[in-house]
Amino acid sequence: MNSERRAFLKDTCKLCASIVGISIVLPAIEGCAPLNYYSAGVSNGKINVPLASFVEETNMVIVKDKSLNYQVAVIKQKDNSFRAFELKCTHQDNALIATKSSFVCSLHGSSYDLNGKVTNTPASTNLKEFPIEVINETIQIQYL
Repeated sequence: MNSERRAFLKDTCKLCASIVGISIVLPAIEGCAPLNYYSAGVSNGKINVPLASFVEETNMVIVKDKSLNYQVAVIKQKDNSFRAFELKCTHQDNALIATKSSFVCSLHGSSYDLNGKVTNTPASTNLKEFPIEVINETIQIQYL
């Protein structure tokens, strides 16, 4: 085989491998895109999150504060209502990792969808959901 043909085949194989690699890695990278975080404290059993915390590109805000045992995910529904979930695995109380499309436990692999429902075991109980009320451009979470 002449050297030009060999070089051509080698370059072509590299290109194909790159395309396949990108198609595998791209969805994973998209799932790791930065999330929206908001620092808020608990006052009188309530957490207040401004509606302005939600930007067009995301339907989720992760509420964090040192006083919270676990972070809270506030999800904007398609009908413009909101839901709030404690990001604590119901299997063994481990903190969950939020992605744009799910919540995942790094301890044993349990996962939940954005409605708080278990999508992968060993967890068998859905996430704890907090009552929400929208008052004057503020989402008020009843942190019980």
